[in-house]
Amino acid sequence: MNANNRIIIMGHRGASKIAPENTLKAFKEAIRLKADSVEFDVQETLDGEIVIIHDDNTLRTAGTEGIVKQLTLKELKKLNFGNGELIPTLLELIKLAKDKISLNCEVKVEGIANKIIQIFQDTDILDSTIVSSFLHEELIKIQKIEPQLKLATLVPTEAGKFSDWNYKKKLIDYTSQNNYYAINPLYKLADKQFIEYAHEKNIKVFPWTVNSGIAMRKLINMGTDGIITNDITRLKEVLNRNV
Repeated sequence: MNANNRIIIMGHRGASKIAPENTLKAFKEAIRLKADSVEFDVQETLDGEIVIIHDDNTLRTAGTEGIVKQLTLKELKKLNFGNGELIPTLLELIKLAKDKISLNCEVKVEGIANKIIQIFQDTDILDSTIVSSFLHEELIKIQKIEPQLKLATLVPTEAGKFSDWNYKKKLIDYTSQNNYYAINPLYKLADKQFIEYAHEKNIKVFPWTVNSGIAMRKLINMGTDGIITNDITRLKEVLNRNV
């Protein structure tokens, strides 16, 4: 757990339980609900803009066929991502969030390290930002370019590995050897042994995506540093009951 013994509340793709995921509305709701941080995903458009979207296509979130990297920002901005919400750029989110909520930026594609770092530097939010990715080569690149950024390993999900301690230990050791700030596992991987070993290595643990009150309470009692959730309100209720 963090030094002040407080669980960090991270809104998964914003407050996505009550607003369309990865939209400015979802991020505004996370701020309104007083989450500590928002987790979101970044990709690059055809014309080189950094936008916030999880999938590499627009079908699930906007209901139309389209590949993000094959569309311009102008073309993407014509789509409805739920309740009239438009796709936000990274810069638009930062303007909304700066000095209000911290950021947990997941890099979804290769080759955008320089661009996102430049945006973070230009907007002076390095200290309040975590960058995470399943693309470990991208994290290594980011670390070389901007060592000040806090980095987090995202853990690939394999059901057969949930009880494999050697597998989990290797992930934590890898994170430690690279001097990363945190490890973000699927919550089913984060048992007490996992969390305690990460803490021995000075690594924070932020499990995802935790929407069940029972799972939240279990992780809190095991000493997690934070929880990534779609349901910020439920997590706050669980934390209040745990006081």
